[in-house]
Amino acid sequence: MLRRVRLEEVTPFAYAFEGEIKARMADIGRNLGSKSIGLTIQTVAPGCFSSRRHKHVFQEEILIVMAGEGTLHHGAERLPARPGDCFCYLPEDPEPHCFENAGSTDLVIWAFGNRFSHEICLYPDQGIAFVEGLGAEIPLREAVPSDWVEERRRR
Repeated sequence: MLRRVRLEEVTPFAYAFEGEIKARMADIGRNLGSKSIGLTIQTVAPGCFSSRRHKHVFQEEILIVMAGEGTLHHGAERLPARPGDCFCYLPEDPEPHCFENAGSTDLVIWAFGNRFSHEICLYPDQGIAFVEGLGAEIPLREAVPSDWVEERRRR
């Protein structure tokens, strides 16, 4: 079975969080029928952010700047990002990240990642974690430490 879609056939949808965290996203991976590889095209207007600063617990991300001028917020660093720049975040990387459109035209980012039904995404600035399997944001301040950890189960 051939799975095929043309980019212009995938209708982007708008999303927004607090402040200037807002963009449009076209979910190419899901529209192609991919089960485990995600590809989204994020279009960020001038002065806006691609997302909250975040860090994935399980997912690996590859981010490619396709158009526009931006700033990658990488932990405490601010790095210029322009077309052709590629970035990779592994689950063990500690830096939360997002893009800011620092230019005067749309910033376009192709974001590739694993699609896991059990993903957890940490948002340190908001003090929350998004739990994919629950479809819920959980306040980190309400987290309760547990003894049910890998080290204990190995004894």
